[in-house]
Amino acid sequence: MQIFGGIGVSEIIFILILMVIILGPKKMVEGARDLGKTIRKITRSQFWKDVKQTSREIRDIPRKIMDETEIEDDMKEINRALNSDFNDMISGRTHMPVFKSQGNQTDKHEEPPQS
Repeated sequence: MQIFGGIGVSEIIFILILMVIILGPKKMVEGARDLGKTIRKITRSQFWKDVKQTSREIRDIPRKIMDETEIEDDMKEINRALNSDFNDMISGRTHMPVFKSQGNQTDKHEEPPQS
């Protein structure tokens, strides 16, 4: 389970244990308070807002490119055609060609026996 920025519960517990070992229980409270103030300052700063906006724009680039080039529609159409052909083949409406080798001659196409 992710809690904060990709950090899970086990990582937070590990960090807290390290803080208790390094700082001790009394200084840990002061250190956590100072860390909280620093994080609050950073997240409320204009720099942080700019970083978040830039990150959103970068994540949107692939979607914008696909929208502009209409690749997504083409991919859906190809996928539908492939699924249709595959379903036809599975249901027996279309037969796969059978190739039979005869010595030095090139492979000849034969239809499978009709059942």
